[in-house]
Amino acid sequence: MDFKKLGQQVGQFRKQAEDKLGDRAEPDNLKRDAKDLREILAGDGSLAEKAKQAKEEVINRGGEVPKDESPEDPGPAGPSGGATPGDS
Repeated sequence: MDFKKLGQQVGQFRKQAEDKLGDRAEPDNLKRDAKDLREILAGDGSLAEKAKQAKEEVINRGGEVPKDESPEDPGPAGPSGGATPGDS
């Protein structure tokens, strides 16, 4: 096993995580987020409700939703399914 190469890959992954998470990459912040998510998952409700609650929790704490996963982005068709006013 090439430990030098493995160490370089770990360093690259750590840098990518820090770039994406910003100050939330701090161990204390990650532990707090993990604890909150465990509590949400252990609670009552459907998986969809728990996912929404978890997302709101992360956003309210200042987290960012990745651009490619933003639910507010209606896609290329737009919110009206591609129809524009006056199309009939």
